[in-house]
Amino acid sequence: MTDVEEDLPPGPPPLMELARQLVAERTRPRQYVPKGYQKTDIPRDICSAKTLGRLESGRYRGVNLGTVLKLLRFYQTPFDRADHIARLAEASKAHDWCSHYAAVLEDRNWFYQQCEDSASYMMFHSYSVLPSLIQGPAYYRMLRDTTTIAMEGEFDWDEGLEFRMDRRERWIGSERPAQLLIGEVALTIDLGLRREEILTDLRDIAALPFADVRVIPFSAGRYELQTWTLNLLEYDDGEETVVNVESPRGSGFVPVDSARGKFFTGAAKLASGKSIALEDFLQ
Repeated sequence: MTDVEEDLPPGPPPLMELARQLVAERTRPRQYVPKGYQKTDIPRDICSAKTLGRLESGRYRGVNLGTVLKLLRFYQTPFDRADHIARLAEASKAHDWCSHYAAVLEDRNWFYQQCEDSASYMMFHSYSVLPSLIQGPAYYRMLRDTTTIAMEGEFDWDEGLEFRMDRRERWIGSERPAQLLIGEVALTIDLGLRREEILTDLRDIAALPFADVRVIPFSAGRYELQTWTLNLLEYDDGEETVVNVESPRGSGFVPVDSARGKFFTGAAKLASGKSIALEDFLQ
């Protein structure tokens, strides 16, 4: 990437997400390539390492769909995932990208997991529920037992529990620092018969030396009324720090140094400053 490109502002959300998903596809572990591919491994008849760097920057607006498809073919990307990434490439070039982006938002399964697994620091902020990273079996079963609306399709609760616990164990095993901010409402709603089991599990998570679990009390003021879910992912290998957010102001991956990113990180700092340690809250 040239100095001129490095000075360009981040592209629109679909371009930023396209870039991160291309990185995730290139670097995902494979049977004989445990660390994925280096940029220099890509055949020159697909694209140069310089062009690939541009595509993975999130700032290059000259995205060529044919090049993206050739890359995905080389990466042996599964069809459903490749189709999703191709539609992101199309959305990134659309004049009115908002209407296109809404149709291609990833379900934050495979892609978000890869982003999270490689993060060196994480901040989670959830308003009305425990951040999913620290939900224990008791909390998950409480959700299952109190859900009365049928889920679309065939939803396997057991498989869902296994998925969440595997994710949590990966984080615990990695010992990556994380600050987890929880709105007081998430702990004052009716947690049912499993309340003590849920709180015991939460205390165990908060006791981990790399986990800082904090509560934003109602007394913090109107900030508590903001219905946000915010995940900040910081990397130590030069990748851009991003915020994954769901809010009335929009959803998706946001570069932390963008105007919108600074708004959300500023709000997170404000919330953190008004929060209290979980142990103190539960006393």
